[in-house]
Amino acid sequence: MNAEVDGRNATVGVLWAGGTALSYSLSSVVGKDLLDSLGAASMLFWRFGIASVVLWAALLVWRRRGGPDPFDVPRWRSLALGMLFGVMVYVGFLSLEHLDVSVYIVLVYLYPVLVVVGSSLLGHHRASGLTWLALAVVMVGVVLTVPELFGGVGSISGVGVALVLVQAVLMATFMIVSGRVLPRRIDGVVSASWNVLGGTVAMAPLAFGGGLVVPRGPTLVAEVLLFALVPTVIANVCFFRAMRHIAPGVVAMIMTGEVALAILWSVLFLGETLSGIELVGAVVVVAGVLLAQWVNVREARLEPSADDAFEVTPPLP
Repeated sequence: MNAEVDGRNATVGVLWAGGTALSYSLSSVVGKDLLDSLGAASMLFWRFGIASVVLWAALLVWRRRGGPDPFDVPRWRSLALGMLFGVMVYVGFLSLEHLDVSVYIVLVYLYPVLVVVGSSLLGHHRASGLTWLALAVVMVGVVLTVPELFGGVGSISGVGVALVLVQAVLMATFMIVSGRVLPRRIDGVVSASWNVLGGTVAMAPLAFGGGLVVPRGPTLVAEVLLFALVPTVIANVCFFRAMRHIAPGVVAMIMTGEVALAILWSVLFLGETLSGIELVGAVVVVAGVLLAQWVNVREARLEPSADDAFEVTPPLP
């Protein structure tokens, strides 16, 4: 039996959030060489730009066949949130220029904590004890997946730490605000289209100002296309459809499954080895994500009238 309240379906939301984690996790494989080849600004401009063309073309065709009106939304809010998202991703790549990946992973995945805490403090969604337990399990698993951090990774850049903490705050802000200002009636494809358009707008001055790097060669072009389609187009659609059904804090916790999935792809496609403690960490992450899913569905069934994170302001032109 699925828990469905006012058009929201907890099980469907969990599945969309899982699709988000799966899509984002592939970026570690698809985009492995892009940063060195293109630089952060150019890479993200092509990523968001190509995704914008694909999504808007699909959306306009869908509209002609009876689909949703992409302009019947709070346009400036949607575009501004997309610009925030673009800046957030860019800050993350800047932080990776100063930090080891192991340190980055632990710090950036503070954002689920910030989402749950922020939503609770703002009164958007009161987290239960079981939700906090699921969050704790997830965080323990994330830490266990990067044991190198505790074996010493050399000197840690204060600039890098500051940048990744800024990214975590921006991501939490993006998720909380999205859950509040975007009407739940908006289809995920529409929200995703505005989001990547905003990312393109945010990246354009940086890319062109620093000298836009054009990908050359079939391999690099293919990587850019895959990076734009899977961790961007598909991930964004899944994310916004998940946000229509479940609270931002739950979406954030389920998205941490990206850590375990990224480890799996690195073993299968990149030939990397997996230590025992990393395997334990991946299992703990998955266990925490499954617990978060169970808690969300359980609470949706027990409290069908709860007005969680989906009370939104009226749409503006």
